[in-house]
Parts: sequence; C-alpha cells; structure tokens
Amino acid sequence: MASDADWASYDRAVVDVSPPRGAPFRIVPGVAGEVGSWPPELVAPVVVVTAWDPDSRPLPPQENRDRHRRLVAELGRLGLEHWAATGRDPHASHHEDGVAVAGLSEEDGIDLGRRHGQAAVYVWTPGAWVVASCTDHRRRVHGWRLTAVPDPPS
Repeated sequence: MASDADWASYDRAVVDVSPPRGAPFRIVPGVAGEVGSWPPELVAPVVVVTAWDPDSRPLPPQENRDRHRRLVAELGRLGLEHWAATGRDPHASHHEDGVAVAGLSEEDGIDLGRRHGQAAVYVWTPGAWVVASCTDHRRRVHGWRLTAVPDPPS
C-alpha cells in the first residue's frame, strides 16, 4: 500500500512522453482547472502506467526491465497503441519507465495498473491530470501543462 509520502511524490511527478510522431514532451502537473492545449493528434484519455517497483518496493534494475517487457507484451496482445513514457520526481533522481496508452478508459487503466502491481496510474484528459489509485478509491485531480523534455546534463 502506498504511503502518504508516495502519494505526495505521485502528485508532483512529471512524465516525459515520446509519441511515435512529433517531438517528445513533458506533462507537468498544475493547479486543478488550469490546463494547456491538448495535442490534436492524441485520442483522450491517455493512461500512463508502469510495471516498475510494484507496491512501491524498489526492485533491481533488471527485474524492473523484465516487468516492463511483460507490460509492453500485454499491450501488444491487446492491440493497444502505446508510447514510451518515463515518470520522474522533479525533486529527486528516482524515475520509472512506463507507457502512455491513448484511448484507454480510466477504469481499464486502473485494472492494467493493478495487474502489474501498481498503487496508481495517471489519467490525462484535455481537462485534467488525474492520479487514480489502483488499490482503493483515492483519486487526485490536477491541472497540467506541456513543456519540452529538457536535454540531459552533459
């Protein structure tokens, strides 16, 4: 079960998305009701999910990569379009690789996260950036804006 500190981290996390067409972008959470311009080529909602660190337990890198491959394989079997997405705490070095799945409902996204041991998933719509629990009824609604993905430090 995710702790209050985990939820605080989920609330402030940014997500870098690499769509198949166009430049990568970063989703930055903001004040509820304040949103940016929705990319017209995206089908809403977009669910962001990872298979890393189930139940908020850090795993060795290879185990996280194996879990990610199983998540991607499941999406392929289901015929769901997905793109690389990396969630990160902007105040720490922690990150988790995952996927952004366009057109997946919040309910189906939560089920997908639950199957992969996750405490929560992100649900992005033109009107909100939502942190939705996979284990209980918690649901936190934020605004959002898009920025360019910063270049890695050299």
